[in-house]
Amino acid sequence: TRGHVLEGLTKVNTVILDKTGTLTEGRMTLERIEPLGELDDDLLLRWGRMLEARSEHPIARAFGRSVDVASDITNVPGQGLEGECDGRMLRIGKPAFVAELGGYTPPRLPTEPGQWLLLGDQQGPLGWFVLNDRLRKDAANMVSGMQARGLEVILLSGDHQQVVDRMAAELGIEQAIGNASPDDKLAFVQQCQASGKKVLMLGDGVNDVPVLASADISIAMGHASDLAKTSADAVLLSSHLHVLLLALSGARRTRQIMLQNLFWAAAYNASMLPLAALGMVTPAIAALGMSASSLLVVLNALRLLRLGQPPRSHPPKHSQWQEQSA
Repeated sequence: TRGHVLEGLTKVNTVILDKTGTLTEGRMTLERIEPLGELDDDLLLRWGRMLEARSEHPIARAFGRSVDVASDITNVPGQGLEGECDGRMLRIGKPAFVAELGGYTPPRLPTEPGQWLLLGDQQGPLGWFVLNDRLRKDAANMVSGMQARGLEVILLSGDHQQVVDRMAAELGIEQAIGNASPDDKLAFVQQCQASGKKVLMLGDGVNDVPVLASADISIAMGHASDLAKTSADAVLLSSHLHVLLLALSGARRTRQIMLQNLFWAAAYNASMLPLAALGMVTPAIAALGMSASSLLVVLNALRLLRLGQPPRSHPPKHSQWQEQSA
């Protein structure tokens, strides 16, 4: 944690949340494969694994490990991956990104629940990969707790807009922005700052590095990429989001007690120094008074140890959300 975090948390009025691996558990599973041509599931899965073999994104773990790795791999943050598999140039990721490889019209994104990734080559789309992930159990509690503190909560993600909207509706977040590239995220945060907002950013991926570095206060998840942890002002050591509520409460309470101690010290010195100068207070009494003043300040500060834990969260009722994106 950098030194300005504790004081900076008291000034935050806007909280921007990433989705992938932040509000969700980041434990993605590959539910099914839907071929769009003559190629079978096994070959599509083989190519998907080859492309994702060196990626640190949570999506890569859903494909499993592969001995074979694609060559000439290019990672386009927020869009997908490109590489050569078995002599064939392929792309995996968002439909528009994949379609750019061959200059064809991208297929329409299915409306069924799940995170849909397209695999395609220069001739056309080859198949869909459908992945799922789960919302963290305390995500709803964290969002409602921040809103109860008067903070504006915004969901900012590179995922498809319909996926982002679905999660925002479940969590009670009014403003949700999807299909955001790393540059889009950075521009949005800078726009918020230009309007006078103090921004707290919570993220975990390489895609979040620019925005983590730009936010007034930034926090990376404990399982975040090394680059994200380096760019953030603080790292959340556990995966429990309710700790953020404790941090906000602790920061505000700490500031209050600091101001109380400063006021008491100033009031004591302002009243006692003139009396000591006039000889109305003996050195022994002055020393005793100074010791008592210092003890009072310490005891007041010890009240921080009594900060209560925020209430434990519970899963949202009738939660059916299972989607996640790159």
